[in-house]
Amino acid sequence: MNLVYIMRHGESVVNIERRLTCRQPEGDLSPVGREQAAQAAVWLADKNIRRIVHSPFHRAQETAHIIGVRLKLVPSADDDLREMDCGDLEGRTDPAGWDIWTQVYRRWEAAEWEAAFPGGETFLQAYERLSRVLAAVKPDETVLLVSHGGITRVVIPLLCVNAAALQRREYLANTGMIVLEPYGDGRFICRAWNLAEHLV
Repeated sequence: MNLVYIMRHGESVVNIERRLTCRQPEGDLSPVGREQAAQAAVWLADKNIRRIVHSPFHRAQETAHIIGVRLKLVPSADDDLREMDCGDLEGRTDPAGWDIWTQVYRRWEAAEWEAAFPGGETFLQAYERLSRVLAAVKPDETVLLVSHGGITRVVIPLLCVNAAALQRREYLANTGMIVLEPYGDGRFICRAWNLAEHLV
């Protein structure tokens, strides 16, 4: 069976700082994040992964490369896998900034297509670019996409035929994975959500 594994990057310094980093690529993995990526690599070693594609952000790139070494694959970057563009909120760590982010994000969860972060992208723009990545996956290959929790969590359920089972849209752990099986016409069956048994 050909599957698509979509993974959130490992824990990064911006996660620890609770810093909104949605435009600038900076933000390396923490020591914990590097260990999470190494554990994920071991778990993925027998999953027949043929290609690894990652967000251009450092935390996703580093995660992908740690896994690539183990799987003997050279990852490639795709700008469409980057985190949602939070615009003017970039770099903020204060409660007021997070409140604005949360208000917009809740509208994204409700699939309000024109909802946008101040100076940032709309939900429709984020949906379209992540959809492009998945549309480019060949039907005969199993791939790993390393992206971000925010955009993945709101877009993927809308591409799944079993979306009703995903209504809770649980938080994605660092290196937590969503496993998709191609269904046809750009849709998928979600086989696992926030799979993180490699971290146990």
